[in-house]
Amino acid sequence: LTKAAQMPFSPWLLGAMVAPTPVSALLHSSTMVKAGVFILVKLSPVFKGTPAGTFLALVGGVTFVMASLAAVTQSNGKRILAYSTIANLGLIVACAGVGTAEALWAAMLLILFHAVSKGLLFMAVGTTEHQIGSRDVEDMEGLIVTRPALAVMILIGILGMFLAPFGMLISKWTC
Repeated sequence: LTKAAQMPFSPWLLGAMVAPTPVSALLHSSTMVKAGVFILVKLSPVFKGTPAGTFLALVGGVTFVMASLAAVTQSNGKRILAYSTIANLGLIVACAGVGTAEALWAAMLLILFHAVSKGLLFMAVGTTEHQIGSRDVEDMEGLIVTRPALAVMILIGILGMFLAPFGMLISKWTC
């Protein structure tokens, strides 16, 4: 649960944001954070229908809700992405705790689409910070007019998190 950044063990993931943006993108989107959830997903058939599986589903669900609420209260772009990463990891852990074939399918889709979308979003926030000098989402107002290509990349990353056919919506719906 510590490696999977579940509550209350998630502050290490927020602390890792001080790294340069390419490192943050790699760390938060695919490599480090997925190691913990990957092993839980691999072991999830063992957890199915057991008290340990129920515990994992509960911890993942609580992490998802708490981190989602924390993400919507932030104004720093990288912190928003970090909290939403923790929330997504919580959803994957909840799927692993359930352990059904459908939940495993959802967990695998969440892992895949999260890696693609978050990698793009972290790089876009880093590029925005480099160009406008701020990570604050309030300072990104008018980005579509001043830097349309960057705004389109951010939009594609956001759509990848929420809308079909981009995948995250489908995987969240199946879980």
